[in-house]
Amino acid sequence: MKILNSIFLLIIICTALSCSDDSTKDQLSHGIAPVRQLKVQKTNREKEFLINFTRDNYIKDIQIEIAHRNISLGKTSEWTTIALDGDEYRYRGTYLLKVPSAGTYEIAITLINNNQVRSETKSQTASTFEYIKTKMFNCAHSMMSCVMKYYYHKGPRTCWQTWYPKEQGYWDGDATVWGQGGGLSAFVAIREASIGTEQEAYYHSLENDIFNGIQHFWVTDHGRTAYSVYPDSGNDRFYDDNAWIGLDMAKWYSISKDVRYLNQAKKVWDYLSQYGWDNTCGGGVHWKELNEPSISKHTCSTAPAGVLSCKLYLLTHEQKYLDKAIECFNWLQTYMRDPNDNLYYDNASPNPENPTQIGRMETNKYSYNSGQPLQLACLLYKITEDGSYLTTARQIAKACHKKWFTPYHSEILQRDFNILSPGHAWFNTIMCRGFFELYSIDKNPSYIEDIRNTMLHAWFGKAHHISGLINDEDLSGTVSMNKWEILKQGALVELYALLSIWESSKE
Repeated sequence: MKILNSIFLLIIICTALSCSDDSTKDQLSHGIAPVRQLKVQKTNREKEFLINFTRDNYIKDIQIEIAHRNISLGKTSEWTTIALDGDEYRYRGTYLLKVPSAGTYEIAITLINNNQVRSETKSQTASTFEYIKTKMFNCAHSMMSCVMKYYYHKGPRTCWQTWYPKEQGYWDGDATVWGQGGGLSAFVAIREASIGTEQEAYYHSLENDIFNGIQHFWVTDHGRTAYSVYPDSGNDRFYDDNAWIGLDMAKWYSISKDVRYLNQAKKVWDYLSQYGWDNTCGGGVHWKELNEPSISKHTCSTAPAGVLSCKLYLLTHEQKYLDKAIECFNWLQTYMRDPNDNLYYDNASPNPENPTQIGRMETNKYSYNSGQPLQLACLLYKITEDGSYLTTARQIAKACHKKWFTPYHSEILQRDFNILSPGHAWFNTIMCRGFFELYSIDKNPSYIEDIRNTMLHAWFGKAHHISGLINDEDLSGTVSMNKWEILKQGALVELYALLSIWESSKE
């Protein structure tokens, strides 16, 4: 009996082992559970997907095959496969897939055992993120919203603060007129960019408030009325500060047709031409009126005075504006242009023996001091159709690009371009106005594409701070910052808005 029981037990064990072997074979041949919860998403970088998945059970020595094909090229496009070690993704996995080009992809995952038995394939389709489809207006509006939140109307006056985070100090932290002008430029630029968008009514509704804010600085002092450094008599007053605001007023009028802006632009022009221009140094516009008047003549006051003259001529067709524009251009070409590189010096002081002649020349070169002659030359070409102005403009543009852009490879964008070199963001934005003016004539996008790639890299890279502001000292993102100035942040809003307007012009 014991022998029979032993034989019976052996039969049961053998049967069980046989069934177990069959089950294992069945699992290997038919029972490899496919991945579940497959999710394929584009990242905020071009030509990348983030793949997430889970596995119901872990089987050793399983290979995970990820296959992809660009179905934008057609359903017959070839598959590319990548093999992953399943032991590294036992129950769940996250994998960053880089594909060779932008498009819509089918992405499939299959599990494979040592016997090359394959699980059921799971797949999804997804499209890559494409920076080229990023709307510059969205960037401009997003950043302007942050600028309004952090800087605007934070004290007892309706105007812009200087710093974020806010710093106390003079005037409850309010910006001087240069910073106020930076905020105004940002607003006027995005006001234009918003036309035809859902945000147009919102920015239009802010016009009275913005205008009243800058008019606090319109002060009568020493019998003359102009924009002063701070809204009270007895402050410093600069001709170049007035020129920048005058340009915004002229542009604002061209957008809204509200005559109060045109009147302000004309008043600024009167101030510049009557009091800023004289025959010292052979002409040109002084830098400072009060409290210690300058004797030097500056590119940063003369060039924008010329641009303002062109803008007013285009708006009114009054000859005096064109005459002054040409006079400004000729003075800049005669005295301030460096013939060796087609860039422009900063300022000139009169000869003590003969003040009508130049004595000392300050030869520093700043991007805005060459960008404004570039814009002036473009506008004079538009008005007169004299080809020499366009030739000059192209020479200046080439020289500016060579000096203030640097060859760069963006890991974020995965492309090579010339990035705006580290430097003063407001200076560089004023320079870029000239590039946009030139594009409006010759439609050559090469300079604008470098500006756009720079600002895309800044937006999606480390330069874009969690606050929504941008580390303006270095748009590559190398420099970290912990406070931001309205002048420079406003300038970057303007640059995004100019890019938005440029995009719209191509549609």
